[in-house]
This record gives sequence, structure tokens and C-alpha cells, in this order.
Amino acid sequence: MSYRIFVESSADFTPKMLRSFGLDLVPLKLIRNGETYTNEEMDPKFFYDLERKGEMMTTAAANVNDYIEAFEPHLKAGEDIMLLGFTSGLSSSVNNAEAAAEELREKYPERKIYIIDTKCANNGQGLLADLVTRKRAAGATIDEAKAYAEKMMLKIYHSFTMPSLMYLKKGGRISAATAIAGTVLGIRPILYVGDDGKIYISGKVRGRKAAVKALYEAFEKHAVNPKSQNVYIAHADCPDDAEELAQMLKNKVKSITIGYIGPVFGCHCGPEALSLYFIGDERQP
Repeated sequence: MSYRIFVESSADFTPKMLRSFGLDLVPLKLIRNGETYTNEEMDPKFFYDLERKGEMMTTAAANVNDYIEAFEPHLKAGEDIMLLGFTSGLSSSVNNAEAAAEELREKYPERKIYIIDTKCANNGQGLLADLVTRKRAAGATIDEAKAYAEKMMLKIYHSFTMPSLMYLKKGGRISAATAIAGTVLGIRPILYVGDDGKIYISGKVRGRKAAVKALYEAFEKHAVNPKSQNVYIAHADCPDDAEELAQMLKNKVKSITIGYIGPVFGCHCGPEALSLYFIGDERQP
């Protein structure tokens, strides 16, 4: 039986990557001066230039109707649905997706609709989608793909850094106490996403180069079978930092994909954030 695999914009896959993996998209939105844009409608570099000038934007979760509109045409066509959803630790989107699925299950009882709270974000969500679509391409049924996603999702290690935690604090993604503790002049926090899909501080370093090195050291400590891995690096308009990290990793892994952290996620991390995603042994510092 044919099935579709969806992600939200939070996975930060380009249109070309979505087509390459055969993924479908539920757009997430940001609001600027009262106008609503999808993540894909705003150029990331333009967005970070606005942030550097002090402009603050807000985001909106995908609502129930957004998921219904995305899923229903495929259900009508006789296809099943699986969403590899943005972590509930950072967004209410996946809860809205489940509400939409409940409504659609009543209308299409013969169809399978699986909503997976991946506990992943940004290219961590994207890396999981990469792995699961490869399983589908190899002939996995939707139930086999679902089981594989649930097995792998907590093995996706998220290691990232940013100059300030205040963007995360303003977006309600971390507490004020955590933001203050992690924001000290010249000190960069090193963060990770825990098994609950929330963000935690694993350490602090002084300066940009030390922060890039700390992400590499997380890989060295936690990566499983690194030579077989397709790893992802995402950046908030700091391509030189991303390339520096890639150079550290280039002889250690199978492939490296470098891309932008999109505007929706960028609202919560700010310019100069850098992240690394790979398959690890555990999600601990």
C-alpha cells in the first residue's frame, strides 16, 4: 500500500531535498509586522539580517486545518499517511496534527494515519526523515517504517550552540533562569535536545572557535559507526563556522549536508547559531 511521509518546515529541508527524499511538507509560519509568511517564503539570509538590526518576529504552530488540508488529498487518493512531527517539547504542532488525524480517521477509517512525536527539531527531524525515507525506498511498509522511526528517533543527537539564549527565552523555549545562566559575555552555551524533546545546556565555552570544537567533540564522544553516517550541519547565517565544522568531520563520516536554519526556527535561536546532527549512542552530554 502506498504511503506518504510528511515533515513540517522545522526540518529545514529545501524544496530540492524534499523532492529528492519524496517527502511532503506541512508549512510552519512566522509573523512579521502583522503579516504572516511561511518558513519557505522568507529568504534565510534576509531574515537574519533583519534580526541583526533588532527586528523580532514570532512564530505560529501549524493548526488542525493545516494538517487536514495537507493530508486529506492523499487519503482521498487511497494513500496512507505518516508524519514525522516537530518535537512536542518545543511546539504544539504535533498535538494539532494528532487532533487532525483523529478527525480524518473517522472520515477515512480504511486508511492508516500515524503521527509520530519525534522529539527532534531542525535537521535532527530532517535526519530522521532521511533515514525513514531510505527504509521506504528499500520496500518497508508503513508499519515497518513507523517502527523504525520510533526505534531511531531518540538516537538522533542534537548538538548546537548560539551566542545568546535570549531568543530561546523570548520564545518560551527555555526558562529565564536557564537563559541568564547560559548568557555571559564571551561565553557560548553548548546545548542538546533531551529524550523529552526539550533543550538543555550541556556546557559552556569561551569564544566561537571553542564552540565549533565542542560540537565536534560531542560527535567524537557519541557517534555510532561514524564512517557510515550522513550527518547534517545547520547554521544561522554563519557559513564559515559551518564549513569549519565540516572540515573537522570530513574524514570521519560518509557525507555531510550543510544548510540554513530556516526563519521559523531562527526566531528562537538568533543569528550565528550552529548545529550538528548525527546518530548517537544516547542524548546525554
